[in-house]
Amino acid sequence: MLELTAGMRILFLSDNFSPEGNAPAARLHEHALRWVRDGHAVTVITCAPNFPEGKLFPGYRNRWRQVEVIDGIRVVRVKTYITANEGFLK
Repeated sequence: MLELTAGMRILFLSDNFSPEGNAPAARLHEHALRWVRDGHAVTVITCAPNFPEGKLFPGYRNRWRQVEVIDGIRVVRVKTYITANEGFLK
């Protein structure tokens, strides 16, 4: 359970977050981790990890709501349409 702090409450929405290993997921995780270390309560709303193959990572399901805490960051994963990243041109 997260403790309430005197700092800000930060809500961040993104389609990529840890444990995905792409640059946007890594950047957001590092930003959120810094905010938590500075005493802020951070919540990230995202989807189940599936990038880039469009397949769910082990241990995750594409449900309406799944909540976990990663490094003090509250992560709310919501159901979404999942597809592989096949690029723009074929």
